[in-house]
Amino acid sequence: MAQGINKSPAFIIDRDGVINRMVNYSGQWDSPQKPKDVRLVDGIVDILHWLNERHIPIIEISNQPGIAKGKMTQETSDAIENRVHQLLASRGVRIDKTYICPHHPKGVVPELTRECDCRKPKAGLFIKAAKDLGINFSESVMLGDKASDIQAGDAVGCKTVLYLHNEDQPEKIEQTKRARADHQVTRVQEVLEILPKIFKLV
Repeated sequence: MAQGINKSPAFIIDRDGVINRMVNYSGQWDSPQKPKDVRLVDGIVDILHWLNERHIPIIEISNQPGIAKGKMTQETSDAIENRVHQLLASRGVRIDKTYICPHHPKGVVPELTRECDCRKPKAGLFIKAAKDLGINFSESVMLGDKASDIQAGDAVGCKTVLYLHNEDQPEKIEQTKRARADHQVTRVQEVLEILPKIFKLV
């Protein structure tokens, strides 16, 4: 990063389970597998609107291993991502930048099957975002619903907010409950009570 550039705070957010709801497919919770299955999480529009109004950059950082696991094509994955952003735009809010990790160490597609530096809980995409956008992590927030989100946020020095919900596999819910975040909420709307303090706008 060039010397002398002022770094800014940012709001970093996971996608599945936080922006859009998880989907129950025959008793198994998963990220949306089709664009038509995308539904926004209640309250997320209010948070994004608050951030947009205050010109705080919103950065989506998401693990999306569906292609690596052979669950979908690149076209379907892109269509799902586009649908998320279309629904947000229809409600008058936007995400400023998106970073996606497509890899998985146990995938079936060779070119996407590996241990990488960009899959959360590793912080490779956070570091890339900081270089691209000039982010001051110490003044930034990570909102996620998985232990890996919190671990990645911690790794770069973000404040962390954990959204606990029950739309996931039981073992993942239990793992998430053990994550040590700076703040914990059970409704996304509660994040609005936290943000002014973190961004020092009170």
